[in-house]
Amino acid sequence: MFLVLWSLSSAAGAQKKAPEKSPAKAQQGSTAVSQPRVSLSPRFSPGQALRYTMEFETTTATSRSGMAKDPQGPAKLVIDWDATILLEVLPADPSAPGSIRLRTKYEKSTAHVTSDTFDPAAAATEEQYQNLEGKVVEFTLDANGKVISVSGLEEIVDGEKTVEAARDWIAQLSAGSGAPAGGVTVGQKWSSEQPAASLPVAGMVWRTESEYLRDEICRPPNPDAAPTPSSVESAENREPAETCAVILTRLNLVRRKPVRDVTPEEYRKSGVQTAGKWDGSAESLSYISLRTGLAVSITQTGSEEMDVTLTTGKNISMRYAGTILSRSQVALVADDLHGK
Repeated sequence: MFLVLWSLSSAAGAQKKAPEKSPAKAQQGSTAVSQPRVSLSPRFSPGQALRYTMEFETTTATSRSGMAKDPQGPAKLVIDWDATILLEVLPADPSAPGSIRLRTKYEKSTAHVTSDTFDPAAAATEEQYQNLEGKVVEFTLDANGKVISVSGLEEIVDGEKTVEAARDWIAQLSAGSGAPAGGVTVGQKWSSEQPAASLPVAGMVWRTESEYLRDEICRPPNPDAAPTPSSVESAENREPAETCAVILTRLNLVRRKPVRDVTPEEYRKSGVQTAGKWDGSAESLSYISLRTGLAVSITQTGSEEMDVTLTTGKNISMRYAGTILSRSQVALVADDLHGK
């Protein structure tokens, strides 16, 4: 996979935090007035309804050789996915104190798949994404913002990458969930780690490093876009501009310690040995509302590079090598930002 948005957010709530780096805290003794700490966790309330627009693009350039060699297969595959999702906050579950129940509906979901060679699976991939339109999924988050249960997703898609894409957007609502408890201040940095359990190479972790850059007027991913006539008219009666915390996050795939055998346990049980390398990195810029803690906009780019060989007990091998590039934009609709 590499829609790595999940690693920057929902996974962050479950991560074991590395020693915190906080230059703002270190300077407290030398400043007369300490900076106020702010919480970056979203503050949901039952009955709340929000609408997000999303754009995802992944470009995969890979090759396979060995038992699965396919000279006619696509060398480069590009998937563009656009969606609009309505988020509703449901009444809390009395049996799970502190939990949050969310219902999401895919109001729009369109995809376009292209390749530089004939790809018979392109139409089926597009259909998987387009089948999301009109579907409803419910999530339950714990008190830390971590997704602990999902219902309805299994009935919508059966492709692994499509499932990951469907989960990605909900993770963005908790973009600050990996921040230290007690709030953060401008200039503060923090880091965390999450095992990269889905890779065919064992011993890897996603290391996330974030920094609270500044406070700024909230803005969408494309602030240079010309305003529509309706937005100009509504601006005259609109409340003062919303202020956001601007968070820069970098994500890197690293190996914490050397391992003799990089074969994951799941592969070993299936009689498959793996060898090779898998590298990845990403960077995102998030605007988090200081008033609500909600993600107002998030832009991210990332890349992965892999060269892995899988060998069965009969010494039949398959080599998988190439790169995956990704970019994404998630934005809260303006009227929802201002509580309208």
